[in-house]
Amino acid sequence: MAIITPAFVERMIRSGPLTEARVRLRSGTACPRNKAQWDRFSSWSLICEEILDTEHAPDWYDDIVVELQRRGLSFEQMDAMRRFAWETVGWLNYDKMLWEWCSLDERDIRMALNWQLRDGLITRQQYEEGLRFLEHPAGIRQAEPTSGTASAAQWTAADRPRD
Repeated sequence: MAIITPAFVERMIRSGPLTEARVRLRSGTACPRNKAQWDRFSSWSLICEEILDTEHAPDWYDDIVVELQRRGLSFEQMDAMRRFAWETVGWLNYDKMLWEWCSLDERDIRMALNWQLRDGLITRQQYEEGLRFLEHPAGIRQAEPTSGTASAAQWTAADRPRD
């Protein structure tokens, strides 16, 4: 049974920990504490924090959103990266039962793309688009979500990984 379904991904984008942090930031109730040395984290590893099999306090996610903004990412770009991360490394961590709780990043996303390609869950074109997005997430325009939602890598609902 698939855990990471299109509906699950969209629910996470609408209400996951990074979305809650964004809401707190916009309302002025965020409490970023800058507890971590963020320069040691890639932007992808920050995005993947909500995918880990662990939970942090809300201020941890407040810190992440503030740091990603400091790096020049808009909320729309963050959501595009989150959607892509859930569809790849989220699939790897939960549907394939990696159960990583320490760290996930672009290496893990690449591993998920390789696995999805090898298993025939994505096409070669989707794989290459995914690798391009992985390398240049801020450079790809985010499509407006629709029913079925296209990810930042321009996957359609029919193109999403299947179990």
